Amino acid sequence: MNTTTLTAPELKNGLHAAYRNGHDEARPRAKAQVPAVLPKVEEEKPLSPPPGPFRQAARKLMGNRVFQLAAGIVVLLLLGYFIYTATTHESTDDAYTTGHIHNISSRVTGTVIAVRVDDNQMVHQGDVLVELDPTDYQVQVDQARANYDTAKANLARAQTLLAAGAVSKQDFDTYTSASEVAAAKLKDAEDQLSYCTIRAPSDGRIGSKTVETGNRINAGSALMAVVEDVWVTANFKETQLGAMRPGQPVDITIDAIPGKTFRGVVDSWSPGSGSTFALLPPDNATGNFTKIVQRVPVKIRFDTASIRGYENRIVPGLSCEPSVLLRGGIPNRSEPLNPQTESIPVMASR
Repeated sequence: MNTTTLTAPELKNGLHAAYRNGHDEARPRAKAQVPAVLPKVEEEKPLSPPPGPFRQAARKLMGNRVFQLAAGIVVLLLLGYFIYTATTHESTDDAYTTGHIHNISSRVTGTVIAVRVDDNQMVHQGDVLVELDPTDYQVQVDQARANYDTAKANLARAQTLLAAGAVSKQDFDTYTSASEVAAAKLKDAEDQLSYCTIRAPSDGRIGSKTVETGNRINAGSALMAVVEDVWVTANFKETQLGAMRPGQPVDITIDAIPGKTFRGVVDSWSPGSGSTFALLPPDNATGNFTKIVQRVPVKIRFDTASIRGYENRIVPGLSCEPSVLLRGGIPNRSEPLNPQTESIPVMASR
């Protein structure tokens, strides 16, 4: 048997040729076995849970013609209400309550022997608030009264002597002047004594009380404050004042008393904008000008019947939001309204 011995290069070339021939024969067979379009493998979708009873009821209700009609009517009514409010009312949240605050101070120097009131107490005009030690001032009154009695007696004697011609008219005038001076000093001493009793200047509530029994106070020392009457100061934009008039009704909501709407009335507004009375008022004649909408303080009085039962809760400094109904009013009224004599009808702000 003859065996042919192949060299390494011949063996290598033969293997490459066999590989190429086998690859060319296998390629057509593979293309014939593979389909032109591979079938799509559908992914299994997770089953969604059935809708709950609430969702089913909601879907059923949304498909109800009656409900759709009723919902449309409600939306139209709400839209009409907002349009009506926007065209007939002016409101602002830049508003707060304020009032008359009477600072109580002493007119004379003395020692406090009694304090007749406490914090937040309601007082009436003329009630005694503080009493000072009157001893020193009583002594001055006694001395002034003695001097007045002496001067009065000298004047009476001078009148008798003048009638008899024993005293000149000039000496008689001197006695008369001395009597008048003594009477004035007596009156002043009695006034100083009366200042030892400090009374309330008006009805109101006590606040900021700093005085205590035993304090040594000087004339002018602040002792407490009496808060009288409360109203609303609303800083409306100047563009909101076109149809606003004194006497127009106002609905007022206060942040400290939620859920309650109080009634009031436009009383008056400031003779100048807020910037006019600022410490450094603007000067538009200098530099570049930028127009800024100004705000004007408007005074709004509460209706006394509306705040009945809330007097102790409505105090100065509370944030509030007034809404003015732009109807009625007094166009040419220059004096503030009197809240004690003018009451607002209940239906006026409706």
